[in-house]
Amino acid sequence: MARASKEYIKNLIPQGLPDGREILEAGRKVGPTIRAGRSRLVRDSEFDHYLEYFQDHKERKEIAWFSNVGLATIEEEVEGIKELQRWCKKLKINYHSTLAIPSTLSAIPKELRRYDTKNTSYVLEKPEDFMTLGDIEGMEVIQSDQVLAVPNAWFNGINALKAGSYQVGCFSQLLWNYPGCDDHVSYVADMLKVMGVLSSKRDEGFAVSGYLDDTYPSYCKDAIAWVGYALFEQYIADDLCGVIYQVNYGGLISDIRIRAALLKALYDSLWRENQPLPVAKIQANTTRFWDHDIEANYGMLSQEMLMAVLAERRYNTGAVILPVPITEKVHVPTIDAIKGMLGVCSRLEENIEQWEAVIDFSYIDEMAEVLKEEGTKFFHNMLDILNDSGLDLADPMEMLMFVKNFNAGLFEETFHPSMKETGKIQVHYYTDMGKLTQDMIDEGNANMDKSQLEGSLKGRTILIASTDAHVYGLQYVRNILEKAGAEVVDAGVDASIPYIFDTADEEGIRYIGVSTHNGQALGIAEQLLSEMKQRGGDKKYMVFMGGRLNTILPGHSEPSDVTEMINQKGILAENNLIKTIQAIGES
Repeated sequence: MARASKEYIKNLIPQGLPDGREILEAGRKVGPTIRAGRSRLVRDSEFDHYLEYFQDHKERKEIAWFSNVGLATIEEEVEGIKELQRWCKKLKINYHSTLAIPSTLSAIPKELRRYDTKNTSYVLEKPEDFMTLGDIEGMEVIQSDQVLAVPNAWFNGINALKAGSYQVGCFSQLLWNYPGCDDHVSYVADMLKVMGVLSSKRDEGFAVSGYLDDTYPSYCKDAIAWVGYALFEQYIADDLCGVIYQVNYGGLISDIRIRAALLKALYDSLWRENQPLPVAKIQANTTRFWDHDIEANYGMLSQEMLMAVLAERRYNTGAVILPVPITEKVHVPTIDAIKGMLGVCSRLEENIEQWEAVIDFSYIDEMAEVLKEEGTKFFHNMLDILNDSGLDLADPMEMLMFVKNFNAGLFEETFHPSMKETGKIQVHYYTDMGKLTQDMIDEGNANMDKSQLEGSLKGRTILIASTDAHVYGLQYVRNILEKAGAEVVDAGVDASIPYIFDTADEEGIRYIGVSTHNGQALGIAEQLLSEMKQRGGDKKYMVFMGGRLNTILPGHSEPSDVTEMINQKGILAENNLIKTIQAIGES
């Protein structure tokens, strides 16, 4: 199984790393010199800050709806949000907050930006852009996307604070990388300094958010990871930095039972007397929509949102509900698409008492208890392993650099509590991708039995790696190769070609399997061939590829299958693992 060693974890922390406590304190000292703003919604209300508004909404046991808006220019963004607010007010839809989604270019300091990059939404260029978004009547415009855990953390974080966004950045985006921004220590230090400023504003209701489906849990098969990792983010934000933490979730989970149980499990696990509003938002899933016959997506959306309304009415966490427009799969949602989605979902509240009279939540309540118990074990197992590896659990900079540098493909098998208890992962509640992967493994094992190839690769060691962020394909490949008798070394996800070969050379491995899903299969194949040539050629290595074997070729606008082209270059390109195992066995 692919688990991270103590030495690997220790080496994630760069030599000479500055002490995070000192950086945090520097931010706290600067904090009083920075005037935090308030959104137009708060300024026009009786409340001092948005969390007071949020608490009042919870006490009233209201259902509130939410949106994500990311339009092409800052002017269009502002007008689009205004239009949504007016429309919802006219229809008496309870809608008072939205997430503004800028281009990822906003995350990069101006001097490092490549403006030739094609953007689908606006770029934050100047302080006035933040202020304009914070001044929309009747709205709390949350400016947390591309704000905190990014290279441009100081500029974006402080301006979001001045504009009155109560959430100043999304903690979970720390896992992402940005072109031209390789000095991770520098920008993580800036992130931590912003958190120092926020800790000085705690009494004013400013917070950081986490979106679990954008970070390590998205690489896991078991839903308990959502609770375990949320506790870890809260530990860094609140325990180490003194910053209010709120969590969001839902984009990668379509099972309505798990979605509802997570609402209670996250609320109960993260609730604190000085932070009684730990769950900010439950989002519709983004994995089950069709890219054809778009209107049919209302069917998937409505059942999820109905259960979200029922769960929030039962558990009264205060969380707002984010439906995803039915066009999400094919293009950035328009304002009209968001209106349609909000209108449909808000009407789910009608006759809701009739649904409550016939829905039995007892199984979901039981699931929530398991998620809480096992998620808490997951969290404590993380702390124990990090401590045993020599990391300073009291230094927020070390904890953030662990989050930044750890190989996500190793996450679940390193920290899942059942690995400690039984030596293998025992899944409690499969996530969407986890269930799909397990179904593929079961089918692959059945095919192996029919092919009589079990044990045929005994004595061979095979290294596998992914050049992108997809971990589930690697899990499938590893399981089938192990059934064939091979010893498998997992080099993880987002692996560079030199790293793959360095790892193979260190382990003395000849057989290398590479998965790619990023539309650059031909380019990856050429990099593999070049690296092989530098290191001894195909007599030293046997390389095979799988995954999404396509590339946009010159003169084409859509990706083309390049499987045969890769085979002609001398690399085995094949998505049928039975054939791949046979080829390895014959080599």
